[in-house]
Amino acid sequence: MAHARVLVVDDVPENRELLVRRLARLGVTQTDEAVNGQQALEKLDAGHFDLVLLDIMMPIMTGYEVLQRLNAQGRIQDLPVIVISALSEVDDIANCIKEGAEDFLLKPFNSTLLRARILSSLEKKFLRDHTRQELQRKQAELAVARTLQLALVPPPASRETAFGELSIDLVLDPAKEVGGDLVDHFALGEHLHVLILGDVSDKGAGAALVMARTCALFRGLAGRHDALQLFAEPELAMAEVNEVLAFNNPSCIFVTLMLATLDTSTGRLCYVRAGHVPSFLRHADGGLQRLEHAGGVPFGVLEGAVYASDSVVLQAGDCLLSLTDGVTEAVADDGTMFGDGRVADWLADAMQEAPTVAGLLATVREFEGGAPPSDDVAIMLVQWGRSAEAPQSGQLQWEYSLDPAPQAVSELVDQLLERLPEHGVEARVAHHVALALDELLTNLSSHAGADHCRVKVEITPERVSLVIEDQARPFDPRQLESPDTTAGVEERPIGGLGVYLTLSLAQGFDYCSEEERNLTMLWFARGPSPSPENTVTNDR
Repeated sequence: MAHARVLVVDDVPENRELLVRRLARLGVTQTDEAVNGQQALEKLDAGHFDLVLLDIMMPIMTGYEVLQRLNAQGRIQDLPVIVISALSEVDDIANCIKEGAEDFLLKPFNSTLLRARILSSLEKKFLRDHTRQELQRKQAELAVARTLQLALVPPPASRETAFGELSIDLVLDPAKEVGGDLVDHFALGEHLHVLILGDVSDKGAGAALVMARTCALFRGLAGRHDALQLFAEPELAMAEVNEVLAFNNPSCIFVTLMLATLDTSTGRLCYVRAGHVPSFLRHADGGLQRLEHAGGVPFGVLEGAVYASDSVVLQAGDCLLSLTDGVTEAVADDGTMFGDGRVADWLADAMQEAPTVAGLLATVREFEGGAPPSDDVAIMLVQWGRSAEAPQSGQLQWEYSLDPAPQAVSELVDQLLERLPEHGVEARVAHHVALALDELLTNLSSHAGADHCRVKVEITPERVSLVIEDQARPFDPRQLESPDTTAGVEERPIGGLGVYLTLSLAQGFDYCSEEERNLTMLWFARGPSPSPENTVTNDR
């Protein structure tokens, strides 16, 4: 108790002297005195005290007024006050306790009781001070941990590609000081960009450590000599990380995760979804697709788990939104969840302008009505650059980037057969467009050796147009000799029939090659029937 400092407040000098002597017997030698309430407040403002022994009936300012002032200033919670007064009415005692007094002793006081009350009050004061200091220390450590965790999140990025701008926006917002959500992205090699977003099953410091470990494991894989192979087939990278997290995991903490790799030279997005919320893919034409392919179990659940990837080709103007369940399961005051529907609605509205993850986070927090968030939030928004020229009124444009290998061509043809009728194109015309595209891309791959091309599809009220751009060897389909359709199958030489049919189906066809760029152009009338003859031009 030698370090305790006590203020004795009483207008009677004999009372103050007696209290100071009693304190000295307890080992409390750092004392000060005040003769009224006003002087007591001045001394409290000027220095630190651990306890106040306060009389009530005093001139200028009473002890009761001192209690009211300390209570109004919010200081009474940290400064114990023992009232020592001749007032014996129960109401007077109750009012003092109500205003924050620690205890109450009647005059003349019992020395044994005074000793017990003083020691008890000081002990509780020192315990509260120690607890507060320990809490402040832990809060400071958690603040540093939060700063370090948020530093793991890379800044938003923008990257120019051959097919437009790749824009990545992201945010991490832990519900507490630190959390278990993770979001990361990085470039790998010349054309690959890795996208990672996940959610640890727990919250707080433990989940934050698992989050940091998961991020470090993926970054470690990126430094290996076979990194391009691992991430080009993301299921391989997933299996590697899962083996580490699942080994010696008695607490059964798991991580749901979406790992995607975007090939910026083709627009192809390969992804693995391990128990995570399916990403939202908003197409430039307004269509919404969920990446729901189940790629495997969450990390940490099962050693030796096998993962499987799926892929989709991004088109110019597409927007990929990945998030954790802290968004979809955010709860309003009435218990309603934010849900997938509100995410889709927000994305549809945001696509009219410039969507940002900060905008979605603000929408979620507003939905929660200012209540403390119940879960961590991680969001990543990937925008695949739009065409340099926007379509005119009444037009609709899609762009695709792909390797004209059989599987990729088949996927694109299937997409067109599904999407063209959705926008009013007759099934017959859609079939002609798909058949022509299949034939031309197959010929580009087999005859010109093309390993990459761009396809633009444009719909107007009058026609559907195709533009195929490649940088392979020039291959003008019109230079192929027309097959003799009157000859029998055995007499007719192999080749040329598919191109002939393509030219017959299209109402217009053109080709040009300049500056190492080849353009093949076709258009199909949206009228009730095709023209009897197609028009082949040489305009450039």
